[in-house]
Amino acid sequence: MIPFRQIFQEMAAEKLRLGLMILAITWATICIALMLSIGEGLRQGLTRHAESGNGKLIRVMGGMASMNYGQFNQGKMLKLYAEDIDLVRALPAVKAAESVVTWDKEVINNKQVSWQAPMAVSANYQSMMGFSIADGGRWLNPLDLKEQRKVIVLGESVAVELFYKGEITDWDNLPELDESPVGKAVKIGEESFTIVGILKPSAMRVGEGVPANYAVFIPFTTWQRFNTNAPVSALEVYPAEGTDRTLLANTIRQVISRKYGASLQDTEIVQLEDMLERQKTMKTFLLGLQSFLGIIGLVTLLVAGVGIANVMYASVKRATRDIGVRMAIGATPTDITLHYLVQAFLTMGLGGLIGLVISQSAVQVLSTIPIEGNYLYEELGRPVPELSLAVVMIVVGALALVGLLAAWFPARQAASVTPLEALQGE
Repeated sequence: MIPFRQIFQEMAAEKLRLGLMILAITWATICIALMLSIGEGLRQGLTRHAESGNGKLIRVMGGMASMNYGQFNQGKMLKLYAEDIDLVRALPAVKAAESVVTWDKEVINNKQVSWQAPMAVSANYQSMMGFSIADGGRWLNPLDLKEQRKVIVLGESVAVELFYKGEITDWDNLPELDESPVGKAVKIGEESFTIVGILKPSAMRVGEGVPANYAVFIPFTTWQRFNTNAPVSALEVYPAEGTDRTLLANTIRQVISRKYGASLQDTEIVQLEDMLERQKTMKTFLLGLQSFLGIIGLVTLLVAGVGIANVMYASVKRATRDIGVRMAIGATPTDITLHYLVQAFLTMGLGGLIGLVISQSAVQVLSTIPIEGNYLYEELGRPVPELSLAVVMIVVGALALVGLLAAWFPARQAASVTPLEALQGE
């Protein structure tokens, strides 16, 4: 049986050294826990940012023939049209799909011009992207499309660009408007469009990677009204959950190639960009960053482990005669080894517990810092440090490993002493 009473007596007799050891372990625990928590917050934030908006879509665009086949000679372009979306929607692996087109026109309010051209989309585009509309406005509705209305929805930053009266000096932190521009008119080319809604601030991206805050949307049928039988920019496809995205992309290519009489073996005739695949490199980088932060904290913990080992060696040296007495009355080397291992684990556990409690408090304090609206914060996906269960398990595992390494060699040294040598020791 483990002599806990004797262990506690020995620990109480070394209050100063025990306190310093616990302080070192607490500080090391705080370092590794906060490092991993910050890394976890960044990872989750950037993942949310990458997967929002167009992050889960497959973008389908017309390409260029790379071989002679049927009516396509090498180098001939394939153009996509609005009716092609019906072919894609018919596929069982497709949850939603929309035709989108970028209208090559400027959005103007007096002399103020938006840098982003308007995108023509349907009413269902909002639910596919996950937009939210600011109070007092609305998204495009089915009646807008049916009647080909000249209405427009602006991203928040575009609204500021077009309607702010003063000079904008900080484009990362745009000023707020005195009043909502909903109901006012802007021009696209020579046509007047009425603003019906403003998007809530968001870090998501749309289309070819345009920030949603700078996006401009008009009804798809309104664009068709001024561009009869014109090709679209892309088909944006939202795969169903659990879909083999690579297989779906190949199926879409074959369906469109077959419709236009192109070769099914020509991989260039239809261009497909899987936005989710683009995130793999970023996720690998984030995992590496989190590992790096964890290693820094682990180094601090290892330094504390060296201190624990030194204290344990000193404790074994001072308790040599006591060890001899215990072994003389029947204690085995395993009993002696277990005695000092338990003592080390109790010390590590106490310091680790205090460190985790402080770390959790620090994480909660960091989470309350008001940095909403900061450009970098939004681009990082609004990261919040998180002391998740996975982080806690890693910290506990690191504490156990360092505690075992720090106590093992002093404990084995204590167990290797014979009773005669121990009793003769000074």
